[in-house]
Amino acid sequence: MPTHAVPADRTYYGSVHRQLLFVSAALVFVTANPCLRSCRVVAADAAASAPRPNIVLIVADDLGRGHVGCYGQTKIRTPNIDRIAAEGMKFDNAYAGANVCAPSRSVLMTGLHTGHTAVRNNGLLRYLHTEDVTVAEVLESAGYATGGFGKWGLGEETTPGCAVDQGFDEWFGQYNQQHAHFFYPYFLMKDKRRVGLPENEGRRQVRNAHDEIHRAALEFIRAHRAEPFFAYLPYILPHVELTVPSDSRREYEDAFPRVARADPRPGYLGSDHAYAEFAGMVGRLDRHVGEVMALLKELKIDENTIVFFTSDNGPQPGAWADIFVDYFDGNGPYRGAKGDFYEGGIRTPLLVRWPGRIAPGTTSDVATAFYDVLPTLAELAGVPYAGPTDGISLVPTLLGRGQRRRHEFLYWEVPVKSAVVQAVRSGDWKLHKFPGKKPVELYDLATDRGETTNVAAAHPDVVARLAAIMTREHTPERVYAPDERGLGAKDFVK
Repeated sequence: MPTHAVPADRTYYGSVHRQLLFVSAALVFVTANPCLRSCRVVAADAAASAPRPNIVLIVADDLGRGHVGCYGQTKIRTPNIDRIAAEGMKFDNAYAGANVCAPSRSVLMTGLHTGHTAVRNNGLLRYLHTEDVTVAEVLESAGYATGGFGKWGLGEETTPGCAVDQGFDEWFGQYNQQHAHFFYPYFLMKDKRRVGLPENEGRRQVRNAHDEIHRAALEFIRAHRAEPFFAYLPYILPHVELTVPSDSRREYEDAFPRVARADPRPGYLGSDHAYAEFAGMVGRLDRHVGEVMALLKELKIDENTIVFFTSDNGPQPGAWADIFVDYFDGNGPYRGAKGDFYEGGIRTPLLVRWPGRIAPGTTSDVATAFYDVLPTLAELAGVPYAGPTDGISLVPTLLGRGQRRRHEFLYWEVPVKSAVVQAVRSGDWKLHKFPGKKPVELYDLATDRGETTNVAAAHPDVVARLAAIMTREHTPERVYAPDERGLGAKDFVK
């Protein structure tokens, strides 16, 4: 069975699959080694090999590719993020899992594209299912301590999609997508319980949620420095609420335009320095990336830790697009932003650093998407992953061996009411398909990276070939609970 094919029956995802996933990977044993914690199942060949790297996966929230210095940003300084590129590898053809947050994270966790993964759009209480296998479960099976810190978006504490029921030993941050919109909520989630932030009640801005999450992430790394660990850091910067502590905003206050404090646009909590607020959010993210890197060096585990940095989708459009997208050129030379399958909505920064293993200052043109993360991390951990995936391991590219396998195509979809919006890239061709009578759009990215000229009429053979991929890759969505109920600010901020 091809790894991208999902049969109609759901046994492909079921409990039998979970058992076969690890049995078929290798002979297994339970170790009493306290560093690996005896409850974990460890692949024998991995345990016998050289020390496996610690893995740090940092995922920014709505950070556009163009917001990062090494991808062309000139107004905001991102020296620590840029250092990952300078000391490691930068990918020029990296794509998110989807054009909005939750499905992109679902693709990242499951190694399945949006035609196969459980969560395919925001809202409607879409969650991971019990039978879904996540990268955290794969790494946990290899003896890794697994911790997540930030925005989950794939299930709440009462659902099967809860992070600590999906392979994470611990979680601190927000499970609910709406919760992660706020930087000064009155609680955060620690595993399955609320941790109060009473100082923020009354809409006061005292304890910043991102700062609390970042501190917990550093504590996890410090606590597990003597054993292999997976630190998943889906930080909430620079998403939605336009505010940042003044120590990050101050350096930009005199550099950018001001916005009237009476500006009625939603999500604006800061001063009249809205542009500086956003620049400060990106700068604070960069500073905290630097603190993660500094801690690895302090603990003397830098050379045995591989660090990935990326973002979940393109920059935020809508009410503040003049800042997020336009003024700071968040989508770079590409069309569109978050919510689009045009390049600006799904192109993402991807930087990887592993001292002594990844050649510094290298650039890869390999086309990759979030579903490559699971097989990549599994190979790094010494787990010959036998489960379903649409991904291809990037380890050969990272270690300079040459990428033996490349994607025939990259695929995305998002359900909109009773229809599906789809996009596929194959080589330099990119096809967009929309619901209703809107015609398809075909672009040649080799000559038209901004997707400005629809050449579908001139290439019906290419349209037919890519449309056939769309038909084949789409499977019915496994909706957890089709409930229109939504949560708002009153649920998290008071």
